[in-house]
Order: sequence, then structure tokens, then C-alpha cells
Amino acid sequence: MIIADIHGGYEWNSAALTEQLIEFLTQHASLVPPGVTLYVLPSMNPDGLARSHGYDGRANGNGVDLNRNFPLDWKAAWAPEGCWNYLPITSGTHPLSEPESQAVARFLLGNSVEALISYHSAALGIFAGGDPSTPQSISLANSLANVSPYPYPPKNTGCEYAGEMVDWSAVNGIAAVDIELSTHYNLDLAINQRILYAFLNWRP
Repeated sequence: MIIADIHGGYEWNSAALTEQLIEFLTQHASLVPPGVTLYVLPSMNPDGLARSHGYDGRANGNGVDLNRNFPLDWKAAWAPEGCWNYLPITSGTHPLSEPESQAVARFLLGNSVEALISYHSAALGIFAGGDPSTPQSISLANSLANVSPYPYPPKNTGCEYAGEMVDWSAVNGIAAVDIELSTHYNLDLAINQRILYAFLNWRP
């Protein structure tokens, strides 16, 4: 599965990239190997995407950072050092408090998803899910880094990560990675067409 735009309009280019990948696959359906099903969600945060292509677009309609709303290592508050800290934002009242994260969690587990890319922006690289990163997530991260300029391990800003979707996914048996696009406006389409091919042909 590919999920983009968990941070809404602040990372609008991840949604735009995913729409382009859908169009690319529509024209090149044979790239999906036999026996493989690919699910694509262009925007996990449509409220934020509609609200603003800037800082105000990061949270969902309830002011929640959806990538802090998953059950693994969930925290009501976290240290701001090294993290996104431009506007007040919360992790929700409790894990999976938000309809978007509830729906995605239900879908991932209910459809036996084996591998997940979550697209973000910008510039930090590829993050392997888990706490610590699981072997399958590390394998997937290395495979995708090998066909792209995105670094793995990613740049370390010292941020305290908690309640993240790919970490929760990984401990639930899904090979999961966050991929950060190079900027907040580039789609990096050619790069991510290579990543898409490697992703579709990766096996747990």
C-alpha cells in the first residue's frame, strides 16, 4: 500500500506525486506483478490539504497531527526540539482518536497489507518503521534507497517520534517506511517511478 499526505496541505506535494503515480500505473498496468495487489491512498488528511498549502494545513480538522495518533509509543505531548514546531498541534485525546487514523489502521490490518510506503516531505530521507526498526522494514528501506537519492538511514534532527503510523504498522507485521520527498514542492516523479518498481517487486 502507498499512503500519502498524512500531513495535509503542509506536504501537499506528496498527494500530487501519488496522483501522478496512479496515472502512471493506469498507463503501465503490467508493472504490477501477477499476484500483487496495490492499494493507493493519495491523501490521508484531506481536511488539511483543503485548508492550506502551508503550516496551517498540517493538522486534520480536529487540530491533530495524524502521524502522532497511532497506538505505538503514543504520547499526549512531546519535546519540541528537532521536531516540526511552527504552530500548536496535538496527538489527539488518545491513540486512534481520529477517524482518519482509525480507518487506515482498520484497512491495513483487514486487508493483510504486507508492505507500506508513507510519503512525506521534505528532505530527511527514508525511515524504517518499528521501535526499533524491524528487519523487514530495514530490508524495504535499503531496497528503495538503492534506487533513489533519498538517504537511508535518514538525517537525524533529534526529534522525539511517537505514535507514528509506520512504527505501529511495522510492529503489526507490515514492512513499513516513511519516504521524504526532496522539497515541499517537487514531485520527484522519475525517482519515485523507480521506487514504485522496486516496491512492487520487493518481497517480505
